[in-house]
Amino acid sequence: MGVGKVIPEYVCNLLGSLNQCLMRGDLPSEALIEANVAAFDTLSPDDIVLADIYIRKFLYRCSEIVHFENERGQTLDLLRRMPALAQVLTFHRDGYVREAALKVLTIVPRSPFMLAALIIRLNDWVEPVRVAAIKCVQPLCAQVDPDVAVAAGMSLCGRWHEWTRWTSAQALCMDHLFARPAVNERLAIRFVSQLDGPLATTLRYFLCAPVLDTALPMLAAQARQASVRAVALEVLLCGQAKWKKGRRREWINKIYNISRSIPVIESRAISVPVIRNDLISMGLCDRSSIVRRVILMALTKNWQDFPDLDSVMPALLQDRSPTVRRWAGYLVRQRAALPH
Repeated sequence: MGVGKVIPEYVCNLLGSLNQCLMRGDLPSEALIEANVAAFDTLSPDDIVLADIYIRKFLYRCSEIVHFENERGQTLDLLRRMPALAQVLTFHRDGYVREAALKVLTIVPRSPFMLAALIIRLNDWVEPVRVAAIKCVQPLCAQVDPDVAVAAGMSLCGRWHEWTRWTSAQALCMDHLFARPAVNERLAIRFVSQLDGPLATTLRYFLCAPVLDTALPMLAAQARQASVRAVALEVLLCGQAKWKKGRRREWINKIYNISRSIPVIESRAISVPVIRNDLISMGLCDRSSIVRRVILMALTKNWQDFPDLDSVMPALLQDRSPTVRRWAGYLVRQRAALPH
């Protein structure tokens, strides 16, 4: 993806103006800093990883300062004189500058992109920057607008669980953010109302922590996207949330050096008080074959949980979905094989 698709031309122009001030060692005006931050606010959090690279390269590509240490000292001096620069300098190529910017940053992100810019600093390749990011993110996330938090979280949740430098300390920052009642409520509403996007995968990642456990019955009944209803019903019936945690190499034949990459699956037990019979009835009547299939898969393990199975089995065996018919047939054969 080219820079023009991630960073529009007007944003590049503003970055260029700010770059000229930094090159000369001049203190930029507050209006120029605000204009750059306002431009960042218009960017998509989905593009934060590439945008981080492009902003860093573009903003400092024309530097005429010969010695890197001199450039660092000059930039840190500007930051001390104008702390508002911290919003931009979190993108700096020098880890010492990023760390210093995070230490003085007190402005709450007002857009999903700027919040995402802080979240990726939690996975920074420099350890002191990650430490500074934790201390910076914790108080700011307690004040960020719920809609901003939800938008950034929906874009990044599936990524941060696979970041290699992501530890329990960083994860705790995100858990606290989405455990806020206002954020938690908006997040649940987002999963109910949104129709497009990989919501099922995103929901599985959010279920790594118990932030959405109590919302699962509502998601199972009301979510517009069928895959979200299917995941919620699966988790409630199985009592376990599962998500992908990276990949690992599995050997097929070590002698011939043949192997394959397989996903690493982690899980967490979930206990939500529900009436299982009602959930199964609701799922078997769902308009989506995805949901009906999930219910049948769950019933192959515990078909005794649904005493009304005989009454609905004829319809399932004639279901319009071939997959549902196959699972229904499998369930019939499984029950028939059991001793009476």
